[in-house]
Order: sequence, then C-alpha cells, then structure tokens
Amino acid sequence: MKLWPFSKKVQALSQELRGELSKTFGVVAEDAAKMRYVSKRGRLGTGNVNRVCIFNPAVLSAPELAAANYQNVAALKNGLLFTGHIMKGPETSKMNLVILYDKRAV
Repeated sequence: MKLWPFSKKVQALSQELRGELSKTFGVVAEDAAKMRYVSKRGRLGTGNVNRVCIFNPAVLSAPELAAANYQNVAALKNGLLFTGHIMKGPETSKMNLVILYDKRAV
C-alpha cells in the first residue's frame, strides 16, 4: 500500500473550488468546468491542509497529462492557472476555508 506522498490523481473541480473561483476571480461556470486540479496533503502552521494546483488540461501534451501530479503541475509554466490550499473549517462550521492565488499569465 502506497502511503506517501498522499497525492491524488487529476480531478474535476469540487463545488467549493468552483465557488471560490467564481467569488474571488469571476471565473464563469463554463470555464471552471474545463479546469482540473491535483492535490496533496500538507501542513500550514499548526494545521493540516490540502494543497491544490488548478490547471487547464487542454494545453498539456498527452505525456504531461499522464504524469500529472502535484509536483509536476506546480512546475508547469503554460497550464497552471491557480494554486492554493483548502483548510478544514472550525468545528462549528461545515464550510472549509479555500485560499487561491492567481497564476494566470497577465
């Protein structure tokens, strides 16, 4: 059983990621539906987080997409759109805290 590096395969954006992209960056639902993300577990301060890289799979070559994991996507220059993390919210809330940073070319 593989226990490290706790990374997940390429996934469609979750509802909370789509909501944050829409609220903070004005990304429309049609554009968000085309995006994908990879994640890995990490730590931020004293808390556990899931680090995420959101990217556009259409601009990646087949070998790049086949090898897509958090480290490979984070190193991309052309397909990387956003990076950030998801932190579990307080016990009194069912909402997670999503922090994203815009990595799109200006």
